[in-house]
Amino acid sequence: MNFSIFSKLRENKLWWVDVVFYFMISSLIATIFCYLIFAAKVYFQKESIGDYDLSLATVGTEEQKAMEKQIFDYQKKINDYDPLIKNHKIISNILAYFEQNTLPEVWFSRFSMTGGDANIILSGETENVETLSKQISVFEASEYLNKITVLSSVLGLENRTDFNVILSLDPKIFNFVSETIPTSGVEIIIPDVTQ
Repeated sequence: MNFSIFSKLRENKLWWVDVVFYFMISSLIATIFCYLIFAAKVYFQKESIGDYDLSLATVGTEEQKAMEKQIFDYQKKINDYDPLIKNHKIISNILAYFEQNTLPEVWFSRFSMTGGDANIILSGETENVETLSKQISVFEASEYLNKITVLSSVLGLENRTDFNVILSLDPKIFNFVSETIPTSGVEIIIPDVTQ
């Protein structure tokens, strides 16, 4: 069946078949020609780079070359540690955050943090529901809080309010921060080592 189509094309001699055939052949030749031109350019560029490398090798004394090699080694070591430093998280910033934003009438009995994110589950107690409401307002006023969820608040022993909350903090809280945090008459200075 397929052979009959080719035989019909040969017998009828359609002009567009010849045009398409010669166009494909000329495209193939042009592609090979462009490839050869670019391959030659790449070869000559590599030769030129090799010549520059040879001329640079003759510049400077042996002592200067040794110092240059040592500098490149130091630069490589610095570049190896750079991602570690950029991704380093300061967990103690969260403790300073709570110390700064906790009311005196609130006591936390449990603190847990999930993996790498800044979701913190707090359990604690307050004198009453009004104090819990004030504490939540203090957390909500913070620039580092994304979301707060109150899981439960119940009346506990001695008419105190027991509560469980989840704080979703902004991951920026883990970054190095240079600020003074006032705490009970003592100033804690968190150094800025990002510069």
